[in-house]
Amino acid sequence: MTRPGFRKGRGGGGKSATARSGQEGFVSGALFSQAQILHLMKMEFARSRRHRMPLGCLLLQVDRMAQLVDLYGAELRTAVRDAFSRLVREKTRGADLLGTISDDRYLLLLPQTDLLQTRAVAERLHGLFADVEIAVGGRPLAVTLSIGLTAASEQTMFFDTLVNQAETALEWAMSNGGNRVTSFGETQLLGDAPSPPDKT
Repeated sequence: MTRPGFRKGRGGGGKSATARSGQEGFVSGALFSQAQILHLMKMEFARSRRHRMPLGCLLLQVDRMAQLVDLYGAELRTAVRDAFSRLVREKTRGADLLGTISDDRYLLLLPQTDLLQTRAVAERLHGLFADVEIAVGGRPLAVTLSIGLTAASEQTMFFDTLVNQAETALEWAMSNGGNRVTSFGETQLLGDAPSPPDKT
């Protein structure tokens, strides 16, 4: 039995063009750019709405990355990106899509994945990242990861609402000590974060 959110990729005949694109991106070792991942997200969100399928969304960032880069140089940013993309490639499905939102922030889309499964993926990636060795100039560094997550529901009308919700959750996680996984729903229950507008 496979773990929730870590199902193996479908057979070749059942893959969408988006899923194939995701696998090709991982095979080449490249991450999707901001424009590419947002375009793919728009496509997956439309598919989710049309077929009433769930869609999970994660935003991930290494804690205090800007300060660490100031201390250790841009080589650290490259080392983190390589290690992180390798981890996601190995531990998620071929249909899952990973891209950069900024130099230090990553967006991971999980088609056909509900909120509980999205949480399972986030928790597992968070735990696995803690064991990843990242070194600069031969010197290993201790880095931690924060993750904000959400998933589309019937009330989610626009794809960028998911990004806004995941960003709200990530910002809450980082501002409350970092090294944690937080869902958008949790930030609303705690009452510390306003609900982002559902806009086009």
